[in-house]
Order: sequence, then C-alpha cells, then structure tokens
Amino acid sequence: MKTITAPRLALVAALVLATAAAPAAFAASYIVTMNSGDVFETRYQPETASWDDGMLLLLTEYGNWIALESADVADVTTDVESRGFGRVIDTKTVSLGILPNDAIDPSEQEPPTQAEILQQFLTQQQGNQPDYTVNQFIEPGSAGSGGLPVGNASNPASPVLIGP
Repeated sequence: MKTITAPRLALVAALVLATAAAPAAFAASYIVTMNSGDVFETRYQPETASWDDGMLLLLTEYGNWIALESADVADVTTDVESRGFGRVIDTKTVSLGILPNDAIDPSEQEPPTQAEILQQFLTQQQGNQPDYTVNQFIEPGSAGSGGLPVGNASNPASPVLIGP
C-alpha cells in the first residue's frame, strides 16, 4: 500500500483548489428565460441587434451569435444579482456592498410604510416635551463669595467639637 507524502498531498490540494476556483473567475452568467420556458446561459450580456431593435443577440457557449425575438424573451437576469452577491458592472466586474455614490434616485423612492409613518409621528411627539435636564456641576466662580460651602467656619465664636 502506497503512502501519500506531504509534497504529493500539497500538489493534490493545489489542483483541487485551482479547479474549484476556475468557475469563480468569471464575474457573472446571464440567464435568459424565454416565454416558452426555455433557458439560455451566456457569459456576456445580451445586446440589442444593430439592424433591428426587436432582436436580441446572445453569444452561446460555443462562440456563436444567435438572434432572438425580443418579444419571445421573458426575463434576463444574472446569477450574481439573483443570489444577492452584488451588482454586475461588466463581464469581469461586480460591485459589492453599498458605495457612497449609490444614492437612491428620489423619483424611484417608495412611499413610506405605516411603521415609518408611526415612527416619524412618535419622534415629533417626543420633540414637543419640555426639557427636564438639571445642571449637576457648578463652576468655581459662581458658588458665592468663598466658593466652598463651609458654613460657620468663618465665625470664630462658633463652637468646634474635637474628639469623641
């Protein structure tokens, strides 16, 4: 029985990792669903044909361009966006997360839900309540003449008890 040495094990592990990472090298696959239920997968985004706006061009996995009627296409999605991994920018780039320049278009904003309206109402109601804050500390100059509240210590006639 042969034993697997460390260099061979490392080589096998590297081959497994390289094989597993190969499909992830592409940014996205486009899934074109037809009205009939047929599905096409392509690496490149479908394009509108230059000679007819009613035709859609797809590049097949064999490198052939095919033209489909736009009316026959039900949906074009990407596997990356449909699984929620990001937004496809081009064939080799996917935008992950929220970017500072990804502001929501004001014309596309949805109307507020009832929960959001209630939260806004409660926030306004809490804003109209009086302020009950109390200053806990006094500045040294505003504490009166001496600054320290020692009471009768300034009167020499007051009795001072020392000891038990």
